[in-house]
Amino acid sequence: MDDPGGTIRVLLVDDDPDLATMTATFLEREDDRFDTETAIGAAAALDRLDDGIDCVVADYEMPDMTGIELLEAVREEHPDLPFVLYTGKGSEEIASDAISAGVTDYLQKERGTGQYAVLANRIENAVEAYRSEKLLNRRTRRLERLISNLPGMVYRCRNAPDWPMETVEGEVAAMTGYAADALESGDVQWGEDVIHPADREETWARVQDSLDERGRFELSYRIRTRDGETRWMWERGRGVYDDGELTHLEGFITDVTERERRESRLQETSARLEALFEQSPDMINLHDADGTISEPNARLCEKTGYDREELIGTKVWEIDCSIDSASAAEIWDRMEPGDSRRLESEYERADGSTFPVEVHIRRIDAADETLFAVISRDISERRERERELERVQREYEELINGMNDTVWVISREGEFVAVNDAAVEQIGYDREELLGMRPHDIDAGIDPEEITALIEGMPEDDVQVFETVHETKSGEEIPVEISSTLISYQGETAILSVGRDITERKERERRLERFASIVSHDLRNPLNVAQGRLELAAEDCDSEQLEHVADAHERMNALIDSLLGLAQQGEVATETEPVALETAAERAWSSVATDEATLRTAVTGAVVADPSRLAQLFENLFRNAVEHAGPGVTVTVGDLDDGFYVADDGVGIREAERDSVFETGYTTGDGTGFGLAIVEQVADAHGWSVSVAESENGGARFEFTGVETA
Repeated sequence: MDDPGGTIRVLLVDDDPDLATMTATFLEREDDRFDTETAIGAAAALDRLDDGIDCVVADYEMPDMTGIELLEAVREEHPDLPFVLYTGKGSEEIASDAISAGVTDYLQKERGTGQYAVLANRIENAVEAYRSEKLLNRRTRRLERLISNLPGMVYRCRNAPDWPMETVEGEVAAMTGYAADALESGDVQWGEDVIHPADREETWARVQDSLDERGRFELSYRIRTRDGETRWMWERGRGVYDDGELTHLEGFITDVTERERRESRLQETSARLEALFEQSPDMINLHDADGTISEPNARLCEKTGYDREELIGTKVWEIDCSIDSASAAEIWDRMEPGDSRRLESEYERADGSTFPVEVHIRRIDAADETLFAVISRDISERRERERELERVQREYEELINGMNDTVWVISREGEFVAVNDAAVEQIGYDREELLGMRPHDIDAGIDPEEITALIEGMPEDDVQVFETVHETKSGEEIPVEISSTLISYQGETAILSVGRDITERKERERRLERFASIVSHDLRNPLNVAQGRLELAAEDCDSEQLEHVADAHERMNALIDSLLGLAQQGEVATETEPVALETAAERAWSSVATDEATLRTAVTGAVVADPSRLAQLFENLFRNAVEHAGPGVTVTVGDLDDGFYVADDGVGIREAERDSVFETGYTTGDGTGFGLAIVEQVADAHGWSVSVAESENGGARFEFTGVETA
């Protein structure tokens, strides 16, 4: 439907039927215009899109395809249909991918029912904008077709010195910086505010003279844009007459700044070339096909010690002692008009001494003769630098071969020109095989053009760090962290890249990602359903028990938020401070349903820890003991030399299973399987080590070592 105030048909897509139904119920409560339908899974949603749906609201993580994959499928057939990604699993990467795929809006699932009002408002805004845009597009499409191909602006103005505009269309803002309505309203006058002050009188006079002669005009003049930039305009127009009296002008104006600049540059080039020839720091001469010098510049005279008159008429091999007439003629004969050659040679001065030069020869045939332009440069200092660079290179190669990290030197052309022993050992190719290979030969994620762009764009002394994957000769993939900077290698700018194997770190990151996925998706959705059901139940009955249920929901939400925060922070405990172990344990015990269980504390002093993370650790261990050892279990928290332990007198953990209990998803009962995984995450975040053993009474004993005391 195109009626902005009509019924809004919403298709809710989720893999959780209860959550989808709950969301539909609350959306229709928020706005009676909503006609909400649910689809369980992306495949079912795609079958419903041709039924007049106004907006799709989809979860991200679903079994058959993700919300972004569903978005891409919808965009193929319905490129403008409003699509809201409504997900419990949020991250910058997912948001970026959603925006790239063309999502209309992105909303992360929150706790409580207040989120549905926000979602309803987002849907309403998206649909109304979509419908309004369709109406506007129909009204403006014809006009856009008429002016879309104009490389400038058309106008109608009164024939007065200020040239007040009545109508302007086209690329007005792009050319002048002023909006069209500013000109049409008179806030900006073309003749007074836009035309360059130095051109106003002449422009007016030329237009009036042309109108008097033939009723039409054509001219170029300068303007000043709103930003103060001077640009050139070309204008063609005609007069509009009323009862024989000239009243208005109509015409077309286009930007010819680049054309004017090209013409100006051509005029300047000739003068610059003449000055460059004489003032150049390089030696320059012109000679004919016989090798006779006709035009030497001042630098050539200075470097060789000859006067200008002495060099004119001299043969080139009289100052270039590395060639003779035959070898020079052979070079020139092979050159076509416009060809150039580069070579290194040696010039002889008037006093008989010599110096090395780099010579560039170019054939520039004139109308009646063949000429050669020779530009030469003294490379004595460069030769000395090259010898020094060779020495430095030998020392450099000795240095990098002693490093444990891989070292790569990449040339401007994008080839490996040096690698160290660690790189050879890690990748598996011989050094001779690696030299000449390119980064994308061992790293499929690198675009060959990126190397040149990196060299051209990286500031000196800047270090760029990124992560990638190297593939060995045997096909093994190794994640690495690369640190790159610019260096001078053998006299050329190159990239020095140092790679560090981050396999262990990536494995830790993957564990954190799996953990966050469980918390955000598998816990948040059922909890949202429970909160919604509780609110509906409260409308039907009044019981103090419901208040306790709501408190439990809030506690669960707080735990989920904390756990997600831990997963996102990786290995860092955010805010550490001295925490008394006995107090922390007793507070955690009071937060857990312990029934007839007993807590014994045999700890003294304090540890440096994040209080909320430490509370999570104790709560999970206490809950684990009560659930697996029975309601009458006794749990003891005691001191170790460099940490503490938590032990119970229950059935214990079999030795064969002790290495598995910390794995995400591991459980021997009806639990979620991530309680002890959270314990390990908290320990890792503080830099502690955790292990499981048998307690004195045959139960489980969890030991935490490497703990900093306060």
